[in-house]
Amino acid sequence: MSSSQSPDDRSQPVGPEDRLMALEKLLGKRRAESSRFLKAAYREGLSLQDLWKRVDQRGQLAAVGLLSVNPGKTASLALSPIHNREQAAETVALLKAMTRHALSVGKIDLIQYLAEPDDDLELSVLKDAGFMDLATLVSMERSNSRHAKAPLTKADVVLTSTPIGDDAMLELLRATYEDSLDCPGLSALRHEKDILDGHRRGGNFDPQLWTVMQMNGVNAGVAILNRTPAADCIEVTYFGLAKHARGKGFGAHLLDHALCLAAKHSERSIMLAVDERNSPALRLYVSRGFRVISRRVALALSSLKFST
Repeated sequence: MSSSQSPDDRSQPVGPEDRLMALEKLLGKRRAESSRFLKAAYREGLSLQDLWKRVDQRGQLAAVGLLSVNPGKTASLALSPIHNREQAAETVALLKAMTRHALSVGKIDLIQYLAEPDDDLELSVLKDAGFMDLATLVSMERSNSRHAKAPLTKADVVLTSTPIGDDAMLELLRATYEDSLDCPGLSALRHEKDILDGHRRGGNFDPQLWTVMQMNGVNAGVAILNRTPAADCIEVTYFGLAKHARGKGFGAHLLDHALCLAAKHSERSIMLAVDERNSPALRLYVSRGFRVISRRVALALSSLKFST
């Protein structure tokens, strides 16, 4: 490939004949391991339509990226390792091409990436490609205790798993976003109905693991848990309180109830992720036996960037 070609010509979707080579680059693994991944992807129906590559001016493979589409019109991004500035520049060009394409066709509205906090080169690549630094996410885990105890009854507080309807749930979610310390910029990057759809379709949806807290008859908090049997865990997909309910012990009340519901299922552990800046939530989770297992920087690119 000649050096006279435009930069966009060097970033392209990977055809079926080149997928194994691209996966070797993406995964940093040998051909046999990448071949097993490719076979598993085909067997499990994982789409590789959003596997992209970029070649350098000599025609050599320089960078690879893969978008995995998730519920709620979101996608997770994976990138090949970045070792130097030249490779970083090629990866930025690849990201701009593949993300613009993905966000413009309408099936994805938000692309998310989790980076190592101390990988300055990778972080600079994502930001140069237009990604927004949302938060440092703390991943936490605790065992799913069969001995979890239901919280004591509180006057004028009702905890229910009875569905409240989409409009009421969206109104409640909006109330929990107000002045939230947990990834405060994220809700503005997605359509509300996509957020709700993503919560429902993440893992194995079980409405009995969704809890709405009502105070004096008004919806004031929500805990959304989804089962992921393949990972032998239950994930706290979302946990939030309306502004007027915070700082009064109601978060602990709601969480204890959610943990009690989780204990009725066979999954080994309960997992969640929380914004590192959300110190009240971190203290609550630690007090209930959650321990930190990793920290990652959450970055996102939204279709709103291309909506004008």
